[in-house]
Amino acid sequence: MKTGTLPASIALPAAGVEARSVARGAFWLGVGAIAYGTLAFGGVYPWGYWPLAAASLTSGLAGLATARDPGCRGASGALVMALAALGLAMAIQLVPLPAGVVAAVSSRTLPVVRQLDPVAAIGLRRWQTLSIDPARTAVALALYGAFAIFLLGFTRLLSIAGARRFADAMTIAGVVLALIGIVQKPLDNGRIYGFWTPMFDEGHVGFGPFVNRNHFAGWILLVLPISLARLSAGIERSMVGLKRDWHHRILWFASPDASRVVMTAGAVIVMAMSLVLTTSRSGMTALALGVLVMGIFITRSHGSRSRKTAGLAYLVLLGAVVGAWVGVDAIVMRFSNTDWNEFNNRRGAWVDSMAVAADFPLTGTGLNTYGTANLLYQRHNIEKNYTEAHNDYLQLAAEGGALVVVPAAICLFVFVRDVRRRFGESRGSTAWWLRAGAVTALVAIALQETVEFSLQIPADALLFAAVCALALHQAPSRS
Repeated sequence: MKTGTLPASIALPAAGVEARSVARGAFWLGVGAIAYGTLAFGGVYPWGYWPLAAASLTSGLAGLATARDPGCRGASGALVMALAALGLAMAIQLVPLPAGVVAAVSSRTLPVVRQLDPVAAIGLRRWQTLSIDPARTAVALALYGAFAIFLLGFTRLLSIAGARRFADAMTIAGVVLALIGIVQKPLDNGRIYGFWTPMFDEGHVGFGPFVNRNHFAGWILLVLPISLARLSAGIERSMVGLKRDWHHRILWFASPDASRVVMTAGAVIVMAMSLVLTTSRSGMTALALGVLVMGIFITRSHGSRSRKTAGLAYLVLLGAVVGAWVGVDAIVMRFSNTDWNEFNNRRGAWVDSMAVAADFPLTGTGLNTYGTANLLYQRHNIEKNYTEAHNDYLQLAAEGGALVVVPAAICLFVFVRDVRRRFGESRGSTAWWLRAGAVTALVAIALQETVEFSLQIPADALLFAAVCALALHQAPSRS
């Protein structure tokens, strides 16, 4: 053997250690991007969402490049293809086409563009995109691409760095965010952090670093169930082999495992309190659904009866503490003051969005163009311009048409199928519990999206991609 040459048995493990170090760095870059976007007003300004996109793209690419451990599977090939097809559909909306082709595919696109663009109105434009506002659609496509790659790469990174680290990091971030909102609420002067006046407030009531309290609630909805799952996993793991007599149970509270469980339980309560303090009806309703779904997972777990009882008892305690602290009467009054016939002026926005979808059934108006289309299509609540439909499903239909809705539905189908398959692995393990928490979070945010648009906020969208990756990840191999 030549001097300075390492045997393969030594060189390969060293390379593996280096790759895992890079993967952990990429993992923490992704976590840092989520924290940055959250604290930077949700990343709603260009100086917020472009660095967010760059950091998430770098993290995702690094994850795809370094996470080559055959024992750590990433997303399935079918999901990769479905995400690529969805991105391609969005890109097609930006392809310049002859005016005759556009008119044949979408008869309303040219008349709308001519009302919005003087150059097109006088006939100087021979080529036209399917999007009525290509610049806005290009931003949406760029963010989608960055977040989709982040999802694929982060799925692998979670299998290497460990989903527990992500759950713990998000629990800490959730408590910090919750405390910012709780402390800021009684000191509210209409400015975020006490000094920043939102540019696009439109009369919305903010909370914490978010311009809109509903978007704060959406962020908490994505994190709180994961912390609940971490708590459930901690209860199950720490109580294994614990004797049932009261003496040993009391001694258990002095153990390090018990300390972690108690701290996580306290973190969940703080996050739940902050969500309820937003008085977001959609957030509180989705939180109730999330607690119910987590209760179902607890009852269906493989834990003993005592551990299931402890988990369910905590959910009851959570509701009692939050209700007592915020006030059940205040929560009831918030819901009773709602105009349920109009869903607080949302029904008009839904009717207008359905009118847009009916006029652009095949290709839509272009992603991220609902506000532009509404300059012509809004017929309800005309005292202010609605730039969002307050229902992301309807808005997707209006902006994307069948061109985008069909591949989006395929993505959803493949994602649900892959997550169901992963649930068969290591049932009752921490990875199983965190997957259950991720699914609970996705169910909760899916309910909120029927009346809100939290996932249009870049910070919430990136966190959503990370939660999807958590649902798909595989537990790290012992080797």
